Amino acid sequence: MVSAKSGANFFAPLTALLQKKLEIFMKIKMKLQKKPLAIALLATLSLPAWAQDNHAHVHNESNETQQHAQQPAPDDNTDHDGHDHDGVSEGVHEEETVLELTTEQQNMLNLQVITVEPEPNATRTMTVPAEITSNQYRTWVVPVRIDSQVQSRSVTLGQHMEKGDPIATLFSPTMAQLQSDLQVAADAWRRVNNLGRRTVGNQRYLDARGDYQALRARAKGYGLDNEAIAAIEAGKNEKGVYTLTAPDDGLVLEDAFQQGQWLTAGSALVTLVDESELWAEAALPPSPGLQIATGTPARVIVGDTSVEGRVIQSGHRLNPVTRTLSVRVAIPNAGHLLHPGMFADVELSLVAPENALTVPEEALTRGRDGDWQLFVEEEPGHYKPVEIELNGQLENRRIVTGIESGTRVVTRGAFFLASEMAKSGFEVHNH
Repeated sequence: MVSAKSGANFFAPLTALLQKKLEIFMKIKMKLQKKPLAIALLATLSLPAWAQDNHAHVHNESNETQQHAQQPAPDDNTDHDGHDHDGVSEGVHEEETVLELTTEQQNMLNLQVITVEPEPNATRTMTVPAEITSNQYRTWVVPVRIDSQVQSRSVTLGQHMEKGDPIATLFSPTMAQLQSDLQVAADAWRRVNNLGRRTVGNQRYLDARGDYQALRARAKGYGLDNEAIAAIEAGKNEKGVYTLTAPDDGLVLEDAFQQGQWLTAGSALVTLVDESELWAEAALPPSPGLQIATGTPARVIVGDTSVEGRVIQSGHRLNPVTRTLSVRVAIPNAGHLLHPGMFADVELSLVAPENALTVPEEALTRGRDGDWQLFVEEEPGHYKPVEIELNGQLENRRIVTGIESGTRVVTRGAFFLASEMAKSGFEVHNH
């Protein structure tokens, strides 16, 4: 049996050996402080198995030595410019990030670079889908003004009508009462007017005239023209029967009524439209800064037919369904070649602001913060992202601010530069 004293003497050489090895390991660790895994492996492989088993016995004795060894020390392999020999940069500033591409990488991406210059009086054409609609300022809805029954109709769908042409003949008890009252009032007013104000008295004169004028106004409110009112006053009409006529020239666009049908007041008989001038309702994609001024020239194309027009209205609210902006273009329709409901394309001629800088759509990318950016060529093979703002659109080009005239900008390949920067696929240098 080994005594405690002899046991201590037995472990004394081992303790001294382990301390010496730990000092050596700590020196190696300072040299390889960027490679902790290598240190651990080296220490593990260097210690014999029996030493590993007795490591706990010397841990406390060597603790002070380990703490001293773990203090940071200058790396002999670190250069004065802040870059070590492993290529790891310490204290890197990220004010500017520049992509450096080899000639091979540039050829692989097929990069295209343009010089951005101001475009004085630049005009671009934007083509957008549209639909031909009726001119709402030249469209009339002809309703029945009182509850009536349709006795006969005089129009057909698509028929061209002139002002005063009959639309339908109707019957109404309300109209019968009006006709009787108007005929009586007309007779009374003729007698009073013939006798004169001095004979009949001022009050009687005014009352007769007032009643007559009020009933005539009611007749017009019911949709009767002057000719129909004159027939009532002369007693030449069938009681309760009346005819509605076209208020102006136009084409019958809708005629949703039937003979014998009872219609309530306000029901539409027909819709008339003057097709000598139509509208093209263009749908523009939303774009910040895009403004279409009234009077902007436009060309409306329907199949093989094209018509020159002009913008008369520009919406300021997106369609909640299509998420597009509506622009109305007025177009002449000589020969009535176009009709509401036709699909069309509208070419808008847009003028850029004076000396505006524009870039193609493909040159635009998003930065890490989501803002728009361009890749600027500082020198061949060196590309830096520059944040910009969009201030309008001209067809497939965008008006930008944030760069100066003469700037070299990447167009084709900009998306790939942004992608490679995000995943650090190319060599990136921070300045």
